[in-house]
Amino acid sequence: MGRTDVGSRFSAKAQSYEKYALVQNQMATGLFEMVKESTCTTNVRHMLEIGCGTGGLTCLARKHFQEASYQAIDVASGMLQKAKERLAKLHLSCSFLQEDAEDWVWRQPAGSQDLILSGACFQWFTQPERTLRGLYRLLRPEGNLFFSTFGSATFCELHDSFAYAHASLGEPNVRHGLYLIDASEWSEMLGRAGFRDIRVTSQKVILTYPTVMDFLHAVKAVGANASHDQTGGLGRRKLMLEMMRSYERIYGSEQGVPVTYEIVYVHGKRSV
Repeated sequence: MGRTDVGSRFSAKAQSYEKYALVQNQMATGLFEMVKESTCTTNVRHMLEIGCGTGGLTCLARKHFQEASYQAIDVASGMLQKAKERLAKLHLSCSFLQEDAEDWVWRQPAGSQDLILSGACFQWFTQPERTLRGLYRLLRPEGNLFFSTFGSATFCELHDSFAYAHASLGEPNVRHGLYLIDASEWSEMLGRAGFRDIRVTSQKVILTYPTVMDFLHAVKAVGANASHDQTGGLGRRKLMLEMMRSYERIYGSEQGVPVTYEIVYVHGKRSV
């Protein structure tokens, strides 16, 4: 899944994103509370948000850090437009830029940021450890990085159901969706990038959808439907039907089907 594809897909879903991004909105609130508890506003003059999406976290942070310069970047033009409109309605100022963060960070002046934030974005990085080093480079001494992302337990029911479906069709198992990094790996990568005072916490949130199809529709509506499975046509349809039957049989109840999201919150500080 190329980064251009990611940007195009999220742009196309900018209109439906807010309605379905329930967990992402919860992540924005949780991350902001973490930032508030750990950061003195007077120490933040320049701040950067990576992957601002439609501006949920941007609004919270911009209201709190009123005196700081605030720059927000995203790879998806449609998301940026929604974020601009959202902040304009609240009369909040922010500099928005369409960029691929993984390349952009290396073109910016070193030591230029006091605070870097990111909500539900880092799971899309193709070179997460290299990008963490780039973000470390951007921070001033004692500067802070805060981000939330999805942990490896996310969609565990879906992955189990696909495994059952592949087995029942006599096929080798294929990963469906992103390869997600677990909390301990993020901690290790931050350490190798030079960060200190590293804090990584995770929590599981379980949502219930009426059917598996409703769940898949919600994932598609936020632009997060990526897969390493490249099969198509009739074979793909048979697999999807078998997966949904397995999901309903194993996990379904009168209330519907459960979907696990693992939210990972991360903080690291640049050394003096």
